[in-house]
Amino acid sequence: MGLKDLFSTTGRAKSRLDKHVKVITNAYTQSADRYHAMQQLLEDGSEEALVGLMKRFGVISTKSIEDEEEKGWAYRELSALGSKVLPALRQFCLESDNVAWALRILEDVANGPQEWDVLEAMLERHPPEYARDPKTKLQVLTHLAEIDDPRVVDILVRYLEDPDEAVRFFCVEQLVDIADDRAKAPLLARLGNPAEDSVRLRSRILDGLATLAWDVSDAQDVVVANLGNEHLFQKGKIVRR
Repeated sequence: MGLKDLFSTTGRAKSRLDKHVKVITNAYTQSADRYHAMQQLLEDGSEEALVGLMKRFGVISTKSIEDEEEKGWAYRELSALGSKVLPALRQFCLESDNVAWALRILEDVANGPQEWDVLEAMLERHPPEYARDPKTKLQVLTHLAEIDDPRVVDILVRYLEDPDEAVRFFCVEQLVDIADDRAKAPLLARLGNPAEDSVRLRSRILDGLATLAWDVSDAQDVVVANLGNEHLFQKGKIVRR
């Protein structure tokens, strides 16, 4: 920003926004000062200001009770804006590494197509590929798993191939919980995948298939080759010992 811009109306407004964002993202700022800065951003109401306010979700302040109260305040105030907040919310979700609170707002303010528009953009940004930190990916998948939509099963199946074991394990658990038989073949494929080196994941697949009591006789060789000490193969099904 040049000196001329700094003293222009736009420049001064940008400087104020930056100052407020700096206050709310400082873990050591007094809570009263953070509230004041959040209120200023909310009253500004511009997309840039609302994105700045959402940055409060990504900071953990030194006092845990105040931290939760402030984030709860920001969540309620942003949700109260309704669909007006969607452009800023979409931008934040695609730029941030911590989106759990933002996804709660999305659930509150978006209709079905609007919610899926944001979620699909996030999935494109966080594909089932290597990521140094899978936190954001897991937050998106956790949100998705709570949606009653046939597309969810297909997405979870896709992420069974994720390089991160925690992501794969989460998808196994959710697919077992949803109990859609479209997941049977992918779960068996994961069980028999020679690259799968997670003992707990293979055990969870076996236990899940036992719970669902699905007929897996067409994959007997895969099942038998991966049975541990806790399961048996009987009459085409996996059972617990």
